[in-house]
Amino acid sequence: LLKIILRDAEKSGLEVHPYSNYIESFKQKSSDRILHILNPLEISALKELKHVPDVYQDSYKWLLIGLCIGQRVSDLLKLNPSNLRKARSGLYIDILQQKTKKAVTVGVADPLVIQLLEHEFPRSVSQVIFNQQIKALCKMAKIEELVSGFKNNPKTRRKEVVAAPKYAFVTSHIMRRSFASNYYGKIETPLLMNITGHSKESTFLTYIGTHQNKDALADLFMQQAGVIW
Repeated sequence: LLKIILRDAEKSGLEVHPYSNYIESFKQKSSDRILHILNPLEISALKELKHVPDVYQDSYKWLLIGLCIGQRVSDLLKLNPSNLRKARSGLYIDILQQKTKKAVTVGVADPLVIQLLEHEFPRSVSQVIFNQQIKALCKMAKIEELVSGFKNNPKTRRKEVVAAPKYAFVTSHIMRRSFASNYYGKIETPLLMNITGHSKESTFLTYIGTHQNKDALADLFMQQAGVIW
């Protein structure tokens, strides 16, 4: 954070000490991270929710769409009907990803999500409201498995590992990570990376908290090499 502030100050024409270039950014070790995803059963529980209060309807629709298309929340919440195109058996969503400046087209085959996009397109919501409401929606869906995660301790002002129901740790990041994790191993990794916007497989695998399955790659090679010979 300090490094970002100093860089912004320098861009604004303020004099900054040269040592600021050597300040190391804090990075959490991969081994220290606690990742959460919504698995297919939990996503089904969300889809089957009945009587969602009106105040939650837009966030509910965005959540279901987000779990289906694997985009960053900043790209998801800027979608509008002009991003949609009819496909032969579903819908195309054309997206210009803000972070990577990469244009991608995501295919949607889920009938419920197609219904939402074509006939019940959600209204715009802020990321703050969205993050608050998706926790409540996951609680309504009884996504209550006891898991570990980081929570801020107001007394120490530090993040500490605590055990709590999974819904308590749900944030907008869970949509893209759930999409990538649930499809990993079922859909070719380069195709998933094209959708999520990851440029390196190592980064993608770290993102979902897994490692390259060398046996699976060898099996795939033998399967495809057999066609050649």
